[in-house]
Amino acid sequence: MAFLSLDNIDKVYSGGKQEPVVALKHISMVCEEGECICIVGSTGCGKTTLLRLIAGLEQPTAGRALMAGKRITDINPDATLVFQQYSLFPWCNVIDNISFSLALKGMDKNIRYEKVRELIELVGLAGFEKAYPYELSGGMQQRAAIARALAYNPKMLLMDEPFGALDERTRHRLQEELLTIWEREKKTIIFVTHNIDEAVFLATRIYIMRDSPGSIEQEITVDLPRPRQRQSKEFIDLHIRIRNILGKILDRESK
Repeated sequence: MAFLSLDNIDKVYSGGKQEPVVALKHISMVCEEGECICIVGSTGCGKTTLLRLIAGLEQPTAGRALMAGKRITDINPDATLVFQQYSLFPWCNVIDNISFSLALKGMDKNIRYEKVRELIELVGLAGFEKAYPYELSGGMQQRAAIARALAYNPKMLLMDEPFGALDERTRHRLQEELLTIWEREKKTIIFVTHNIDEAVFLATRIYIMRDSPGSIEQEITVDLPRPRQRQSKEFIDLHIRIRNILGKILDRESK
């Protein structure tokens, strides 16, 4: 039994007086526990909609989304979303942002602070516990957002282009830190991106999506050894292969 299974998913949005919009069609994919899966595709191909279905924020029009064999029919308690926008509370400092879910559970302040200090160390924010979001760089804010998601202790992280707004150097650094977290915490990750380099660097498997409507074009297993070298022939060859697949999709859709 797969950890996560999407079985022939369709998602159609009612257009009111206009024609309905078919966002996803016949989506089938599986994710085993502990995998890091990347979903790659152009803007508007339904990647975010797919994450929202897994998170239980929306329901499919047809098909089933299953987690550990149970149908996802409401908010998925085993999954947490991390967005491109850092979504930190501006009135809370770093430690209070990260420990927010623990505060909701009524956990004593000293106990929850103790629990999140290890996460603060893990994401490289030691010394910034009392800093507010406006005092942090974009990369530091995203580290805090990831730590807050981990504090909830989900089985799965759903990441919607979390590094998309960052410069290349910061993006690469956070990719490396995410892999450290993945290897240490044993979390399952589904990571949406339009960046091919990012997908090849992170993923155990890559699903390539096409548009109009959103559907799976191809699944690729990434068996490159870690740590992955971006300048290696194998890395570059896979990057080119995926780029060519996406190029053919764009050519097809433009006709």
